[in-house]
Amino acid sequence: MGQFDYLRDQISNNIWIDKEILQISEAVTTALNEGQEWYFSLPHLQFIMANPVMGGLRDLLTASQDLGGTVVDCNLVFLETVYGINKAFNSKVHKDLAGKAQVELAKLAANNTEKAIYEASVMAHNEALNLPELSVKVATIEAEIASIQQQGATATEQIEQWKNGAITKLEELKNELLALIEGLQGNPRSNARARLRKVEAGIAAMQTGNIPPIIAMNPYEISSQFDLSIHSTFRKAPVVLNAIVPIAVGGAATVAGAATVLTGIAGWLLSSFFLKAVSIPATLLPALTNTVVSIVLKVVGSAGANATRYLAASALKAGQSLLPKLFGATGMQASGWAYLMAWATPIIGAAVIIIQAMRNKTSLAELLYVFADIQGSTAGKFHLSQAYMQDTNKVEVLEQFKTSSRRLIQNAPLPIERIIGVGLNNKKEYAVAYNLTNPDNPIQILGEAAIVTALGSDKIDKIESGKFFFFD
Repeated sequence: MGQFDYLRDQISNNIWIDKEILQISEAVTTALNEGQEWYFSLPHLQFIMANPVMGGLRDLLTASQDLGGTVVDCNLVFLETVYGINKAFNSKVHKDLAGKAQVELAKLAANNTEKAIYEASVMAHNEALNLPELSVKVATIEAEIASIQQQGATATEQIEQWKNGAITKLEELKNELLALIEGLQGNPRSNARARLRKVEAGIAAMQTGNIPPIIAMNPYEISSQFDLSIHSTFRKAPVVLNAIVPIAVGGAATVAGAATVLTGIAGWLLSSFFLKAVSIPATLLPALTNTVVSIVLKVVGSAGANATRYLAASALKAGQSLLPKLFGATGMQASGWAYLMAWATPIIGAAVIIIQAMRNKTSLAELLYVFADIQGSTAGKFHLSQAYMQDTNKVEVLEQFKTSSRRLIQNAPLPIERIIGVGLNNKKEYAVAYNLTNPDNPIQILGEAAIVTALGSDKIDKIESGKFFFFD
């Protein structure tokens, strides 16, 4: 069960919180049912898997042991996030939504969790995604990226379907109210007429509002050359001279600092990849970007998720004349919901990549032990392989585990019953562990308690002693 599965209770008949105007897109519904299978079926993900230039992204995604869980989490949080953005967009209390966002961000303490998230965002930019290098490579295949077609109905078509459906429902309600009013007197009649006026106003607004053309070639260019660098505040990192977006040198390890870095990553992924074939009005693109950032912050456990929703809502406000007009039976405006929901696929596509890149920064294993238990041995005997990794990443660590386990299977003089691989970081802490009994399908062992149980006292004692022989 995922940590955000409680949000499924808010979904019924493909609508959110029982409000018919809050239609959930087919893409999100399919993603919640299929997870990783849906994600890898997306045209942009198929491009990543097939194109050598995108090899770093491919390795990042395929190295994950729970990509499907991340996909589902992102879709559930997407629904909650877009609803929150729509509420902020409709707010009568907060007039300056961007200012509200900055106030909320400033309130948040830079505790250890938030500092780690900032660190993870910087490492995602500089190392896991290596955007400075990737942006240069991608520039050579811009035409290929621009030719990737979105899956399913276009955003315009999707919004038109929702708008027509909303008009039909309000027309039906209008007829019901007209018939009802004929038989009412006094306050009930007045209340029904007030509701009728609200319904008629909603119908009129939707029928006179036109969705602007938003499907076209992308006119925006994002330079990959800036004379600024990104530094980690936790450890000395090499200067990056061609960062995608300008981020202050030695940026503060705060929630706002993490949001700034993540906004740059999200902006690049959307503009230079997922939305390369389409055009988003300049005032509305930040709404999509900040939706991605809010999802990422929520999934990784940052308190900044709510604040960035106000930034997304602020962008929607700035471009509200370009938004479709959508109203429910209660008069609720769902313009922000519909616009962001129509772009669910690229938003979630980018969020998943960023989260996987942030998780890739976790403490890396340097000293690897692979234990192959001898079949039928009652004395806890095992074969052993060791490897030392330096200046590496999670993908290379996993590949070394798989290589070592295959070698043990091929060379072991006695049959092997089970293979466990464990990696220690430079502090001699358990950084990662896998069940490698089937090297082609490694299963990650999560949590120190589970790792200790899987190893058993005999192997733990050997690791602590540092004294090993090939056959022990």
